[in-house]
Amino acid sequence: MITDPGYPDPIPPGESLAAEPSSIVRLAPHVRIPYTTQFSMGVEQQLQKTTTLTTTYIGTRVISAFSSHDVNAPLPPLYQGRPNPGIAVLRQIESSGRLESNSLEVALRGEVTHFFSGMIQYVFGRTYNNTGGINWFPANNWDLSGEWARADFDERHRFNLLGTLRPWRLFSVGVGLSLNSGAPYTITTGRDDNSDGVANDRPAGVPRNSAQGPGYASLDVRWSRDFFLIKTKKDKGPTVTFAADAFNVLNRTNYSGLVGNQSSPFYGLAVSSRPARRLQLSLRFKL
Repeated sequence: MITDPGYPDPIPPGESLAAEPSSIVRLAPHVRIPYTTQFSMGVEQQLQKTTTLTTTYIGTRVISAFSSHDVNAPLPPLYQGRPNPGIAVLRQIESSGRLESNSLEVALRGEVTHFFSGMIQYVFGRTYNNTGGINWFPANNWDLSGEWARADFDERHRFNLLGTLRPWRLFSVGVGLSLNSGAPYTITTGRDDNSDGVANDRPAGVPRNSAQGPGYASLDVRWSRDFFLIKTKKDKGPTVTFAADAFNVLNRTNYSGLVGNQSSPFYGLAVSSRPARRLQLSLRFKL
């Protein structure tokens, strides 16, 4: 690994790439396969003949999750020189990560009204961990105090509605509504202040995933109608089904890819978004 390469030639004069120290990847002495424990407890109440209300608590624990740690990173407080100058990054794959998730789900299922049948669900949850996976490196290999934080996929509030609307007897519409609060993202300096070869350093005192991303909202609608080509007395026979689907029908811009790099001109801005409105028509024959 070459740190602070020159320009236009990254190799210093009089040196060659072969002379640069190599990086090594190894397993920690006591590494083991991660395991997950999930437990739940729920209460179900029948409100009407075809309607059920459920309240469920779900807990998840992940032990010995994989993470990477450069055990040859420059030592604090000056971060000048590696303990073993004969090699560069000594990446050690460890099973020292963990995850803790707790959520409460309230759901209403069945024929909610005369005009709507399906499911209405609300989930309040929290997920914390201290690793982003086997390829994840901490901001400071000698200080892990800021790594236990919200998981990348932690969305505190989630609301889902999925079912069928029947405003008239011969007309029905499938509806899918999703509302989620935003996921977190990490603020970084964009520099390699600790000279470990990875520019993921965070400002002093700022933990991982401390910034809040925007929420998500999408409404999908589906309408379909069957037409009999030859109708029998028992309402059976060859049919053709026409369907029209609209995804994100309100065409809401759901931003993603928030930039947390303080050195970037796009700091605090989104550089991507989820799909815009999409329309789909389909025709199906059934004999």
